[in-house]
Amino acid sequence: MIHGFTGSPSEFRRIGYELREEGYTIQAVRLPGHGTSPEEMMRTGWTDWYGHVLESYDELAKKCKNIVVMGHSMGGLLALKLAVERRTAGVVSIATPIFLASRKTVLAVLLQYFIKYIAKKPKQVSTLLDESCAYTKTPIRCVVSLRKLVKQVRKLLPQVEAPVWIGQGSKDAVVREESAAFVYERVRSKVKELNYYPESSHGLLLDQERERVYADIAEFILSLEVAYYGVKESGTALEG
Repeated sequence: MIHGFTGSPSEFRRIGYELREEGYTIQAVRLPGHGTSPEEMMRTGWTDWYGHVLESYDELAKKCKNIVVMGHSMGGLLALKLAVERRTAGVVSIATPIFLASRKTVLAVLLQYFIKYIAKKPKQVSTLLDESCAYTKTPIRCVVSLRKLVKQVRKLLPQVEAPVWIGQGSKDAVVREESAAFVYERVRSKVKELNYYPESSHGLLLDQERERVYADIAEFILSLEVAYYGVKESGTALEG
């Protein structure tokens, strides 16, 4: 399980518990520079994040035969890239940012030379979405690195052949809704699903339709087991 930009593994805590009860091995990675401080994150970039994903996958592959890679937001980009470079039983792509809602990220290329961080708007009311433990300010140079990752993954999508489940919230203010359709249309996977959640924001795993999202993802993973074995078999891993 690969978390999003400025986020942390806690994004997956609830769905991780549910899938573990189904008998799956669960591993949620913490990307370099995340879950610590924005200052530490500023010293990292997409190659560091992806390098850690590769190392985590290779370690888990020594223990588990089949691995489903789940990624939220930027984690979805890393998961799709991993599916090109490693054998994956399936990919769960959640709110993956092929097209960002704000065009201001384009300015990050210039802004990085003048300011180090940009503060996020504080939430008026504490919600379940706070469980993501995301930073309250974003390192500008990391936004530039994220944009480079987006461009690379767009080009790689036609090389993705693993089964793919795609989820997108219709009220997502971070990722444009057409991102999900773009991934669905570009991947070469013979098995692929596209799911929209009309009442959900960017934080699909923690928003009000989360239980439906969990159930849909679990059903997809179970379908992969049936395809591989003909019956449900324990021991499939979820990792990134």
